Amino acid sequence: MLGIVIASVATTYAWSADELPAPDKTGGVDLGNPEVIQRGLKLLNTACGGYCHGTDGRGLKAPSLRNRTDLAWNSLHATITNGRKRAGKMMPAWKGSIPDDDIWAAVAAIISLRSVEASVEPENKH
Repeated sequence: MLGIVIASVATTYAWSADELPAPDKTGGVDLGNPEVIQRGLKLLNTACGGYCHGTDGRGLKAPSLRNRTDLAWNSLHATITNGRKRAGKMMPAWKGSIPDDDIWAAVAAIISLRSVEASVEPENKH
């Protein structure tokens, strides 16, 4: 089922090419590559979804990652890498826990969620 969810969410992304950095600025990772986005969505759903950002970035104890055009790619990478502590809100640093190319894949996934329609829900297949 996770593959269906990832495929359906990954096909809904929309951004202009000038919003994405060239791979030489992202450790060689192409943030527009659908395979990278799918890998990032899987990572978000497994590492970040259950407790913090919710399934498919819908939000839970931490903010939703959907429709967030205010999150720049370089800020996303810095926050995921180094974590954040602010006014009682904390996000752990993932540097050293997961490879940098996986951090970039998570960035690609979050960017892919910038224009996800609220009505897009995961398919419930048994």
